[in-house]
Amino acid sequence: MNRKFAENVGALRFFGTLVSAVVLFEMVLAQALAAPAPVAASIDHPSSREICPAGTRLVEGVHYEYVQRICTSWRIGHCYSFLPDLMAVEPVATPVHVCMDEHEWPNREGEKPRVMIRFVEAEQACAQIGKRLCTEFEWELACEGPDTRPWPYGHSFDKDACNSSKEFMPYNEDKLNAEEKRIREVETFRVYQGEPSGSRPRCQSQFGVKDLVGNVEEWVSTSRSAWRFRSSLKGGYWAKPWAHCRGTNDSHGPQFRYYETGFRCCADPAISSTAPDKTQAP
Repeated sequence: MNRKFAENVGALRFFGTLVSAVVLFEMVLAQALAAPAPVAASIDHPSSREICPAGTRLVEGVHYEYVQRICTSWRIGHCYSFLPDLMAVEPVATPVHVCMDEHEWPNREGEKPRVMIRFVEAEQACAQIGKRLCTEFEWELACEGPDTRPWPYGHSFDKDACNSSKEFMPYNEDKLNAEEKRIREVETFRVYQGEPSGSRPRCQSQFGVKDLVGNVEEWVSTSRSAWRFRSSLKGGYWAKPWAHCRGTNDSHGPQFRYYETGFRCCADPAISSTAPDKTQAP
């Protein structure tokens, strides 16, 4: 490459990043200025406690449909690192209060997650134990945590944190779609590279939910109206290193199943209330 041309390309890339940073900063500033000032007041309200079933974690906060960040490491069409502490959030804002399974189905630490499961089968499995599939927005908030991290563990990709950097293994599509169950199972076993749930301690969100990124791809109920199916997939799998908390696989309908598709369940928390307390509002 011509040296002068290379310098110009580098300058353009820098300028583009600088412009993006300025625009993002303006968005963050505008949001801060638009936020209503807190008003102190004495309020009576009952003390309440949200109770989650055993094996689940309470995920609560506000999910924003769109998050803007500055990418600091772009490789082969994907971002592998984002600038910390600088982002802008955009509507729609959705409050989330949900109990989410700590592990992928069957939600047992040390056991490998199940795959080759259809969305409708996942719905039924959750319903049979008094739960439901998590929504797309619930899943993203659980993954990002209260600090809205791109990965459960931080702002830069770490190939060892989650099971997402295995070598891709070519598969036989005819065998995976065979009518005979045994043929499907043998081919799935051959290409399966999932790991026992909870075996990577760093692959845990701030809410304590594990293996949201990598391991197996998880069915969720679609939240975004732009997607064509009521079924979506989140989190990537063992051979998708660019997977992080955002990004939805919206390509497959409720009857789809494959060698890497699994799920986890969610439940609405039970509320335990006591006598009213008098507290100072923030």
